[in-house]
Amino acid sequence: MGSKIPSARLTNNKIVNVVCYEKNPQGKISCATVGCNAELSFVSRHPRKCASKTIEIPPCFRLKPSEIHASGCKYNISGALNIIAKSSQSEVFQAISDKKYEFRLHVLIKALRELSSIEVGKKSEGWGSGNESDKSYSNKGNLSNYLRTLKQIIELRVLCENNNELKSLIVLKFKGKKIPWSRFFFDNENLTDFIKYYGGKKYTLPLSISGLIYKISEPMATFPYHVVELHSPFVEPDSKGVVKKTVVQIVVKNPEVIKSLVIGDEYVFFGQWSVNVKESKNKIGPRNNTLVYQNIKMYISNTDHFVSS
Repeated sequence: MGSKIPSARLTNNKIVNVVCYEKNPQGKISCATVGCNAELSFVSRHPRKCASKTIEIPPCFRLKPSEIHASGCKYNISGALNIIAKSSQSEVFQAISDKKYEFRLHVLIKALRELSSIEVGKKSEGWGSGNESDKSYSNKGNLSNYLRTLKQIIELRVLCENNNELKSLIVLKFKGKKIPWSRFFFDNENLTDFIKYYGGKKYTLPLSISGLIYKISEPMATFPYHVVELHSPFVEPDSKGVVKKTVVQIVVKNPEVIKSLVIGDEYVFFGQWSVNVKESKNKIGPRNNTLVYQNIKMYISNTDHFVSS
């Protein structure tokens, strides 16, 4: 389970970034962190086919199989989780055994309800829903701590090649039930499964979606907010000739937040999402395929809901 690492150490002890190494590969490479000698491998840039176009994924360094980062290295995921657990409130994230941690996703919703003066027993309007309070809560009480903890964990996931490393270390729970990482963290590889798991929900449990920003629509008279849309995965028609296009949109209610988002860059957005499936009246392609939009949407008011990937 390699990490996406931007720089490495050459055998002559010189530090090189991934772009320079791509132009001039120079033999064995290791982690650039002082005191860490874990061997790395180089991953070339490669194309990713999306619904709108094929985009280029930049190169990176990754940890070689069976190699382990030093305990004090910032790329040592287990060590980083231990630090997070010690600084977090145990109600949301805690160590349950040696190198095993538990994150309770429902605590985030509970904290938001309390902050919004909604009774604990009342159904939540949804963290990330259109009715979310405009009140700023990024620096208030427990919720701030919980969001910060989740953000730190998502930042660690961004470093990882896939879910496997965190899956072996963190147990995700929602109201006492274990949630597989494959049903919590979605990206280009498994985004089409989102509807299968959460299509019938008004609002999902807190979930993460990673992707590159395709476009940012400006506010209009009929809709006063910016809308961020991610690149949709490329999909072939199913056996019935239906093309199911998954579209992820983040509605940004605070215009200041847009300044932190760049078209073409990759981010991980997290919160409660709503799902809407609608068949288009128009047919597409030479075979007049039916197009079904699988829209996944979240409303946000601050930068607590995303990290740069």
